Amino acid sequence: MKRSWLVIVLSLAALLSACGAEAAAVNPLDIGNPERGREIFETGGGLITPSTKQGCTGCHSLDGSDRNSGPSLQGIARRAGERMPELSAVEYLHQSIVDPGAYLVDGYEDEMMKGLKVFLKEEDINDLIAFLLTQ
Repeated sequence: MKRSWLVIVLSLAALLSACGAEAAAVNPLDIGNPERGREIFETGGGLITPSTKQGCTGCHSLDGSDRNSGPSLQGIARRAGERMPELSAVEYLHQSIVDPGAYLVDGYEDEMMKGLKVFLKEEDINDLIAFLLTQ
């Protein structure tokens, strides 16, 4: 009898673990339009800095290089969910966009443009997050 309970408990633990892993994997298309997010990331999408046609790439790379004033976002989809344990990857990315000083990557100053929520609608932010989840 004890053995059957042990099997049941272990089976339930495995099932719950598998469900947690599925919940952690987010489909970018469920968040927004990654292609539109790429446009915003690369050019500002005519929203952030229309005069320079420069978006996030002015400070962030996607290739792992630290040549810019902001940290590289290569692998951000994997790292975002680990940055702040109380936030999901989507929540962390959202907070980083609308309140960039809330969490700073070691070695970087609080230099990210403030007030992006003024320039970007929630849909634009979601598109940008969807793109970042593909990185």
